[in-house]
Amino acid sequence: MKISNTAPLHLSNQEVLSHFLSLKEDNDQLAESINHKKARDKAFARAKYPLEKDDSADQDPSLLEPIAGEQEKVLNVAERRGLSDELVWVQNEVIKYLCQSYNPTSRQTADGVARLADELQDHDLTKAEVLQIANLAPTEVVELYAIIEEPDMRFLPDAAEKLQEIATQIQSTLLPSPPDNLSQWTGRSAPAEGQAEVYEHGYVDQNEEEMHAMGIDEQEYIFEGGRDGEGGVDDEKDESMD
Repeated sequence: MKISNTAPLHLSNQEVLSHFLSLKEDNDQLAESINHKKARDKAFARAKYPLEKDDSADQDPSLLEPIAGEQEKVLNVAERRGLSDELVWVQNEVIKYLCQSYNPTSRQTADGVARLADELQDHDLTKAEVLQIANLAPTEVVELYAIIEEPDMRFLPDAAEKLQEIATQIQSTLLPSPPDNLSQWTGRSAPAEGQAEVYEHGYVDQNEEEMHAMGIDEQEYIFEGGRDGEGGVDDEKDESMD
């Protein structure tokens, strides 16, 4: 076993988003191949063993047509590989998180992040600060105060001016709005017909009747009596005074 002393490389959120978008594209093609293979197998089975209830109008004759050997190999490999539902769920959740309105990743580009990281080298920032700025992309000076450690001592004589310069550089690398290929994840348009709605984490608005049915009340009341109706420690019974 070989032990590597090389420090791990950190990825920006934009690089993570690009990777998962590429992963989604591959998984979509894999799912399409799997479904096509199942449809062909089903069509051949119906053609060989027809049933009385089968309607010829519902059958697609193109599924029975021969295909090239390379394409058939692709379908067979896709069927053997399969597609994990858990992987697709994780993939979609990561993309959805990085494309939220509070996250600037959907308005970043690979060239913009690379240019920003190069320009930030002129301000003597640490690698951790550069990575945080690339991920959070703050455009306000007050936000940079929360990322850069002791800017008033490091950026003399005018720290506010230096931070404003950094904020301007960040703003110049952001797109005005997310690109169209991310519209389904940013919520700027309704999902396409037949597309499953993605589960969204968080609290759901519920009326009082639904909350009452679930045993949830707006206030929790503490029963002062002890277990099995016993009184509390400080309670005194009348007969104890006799």
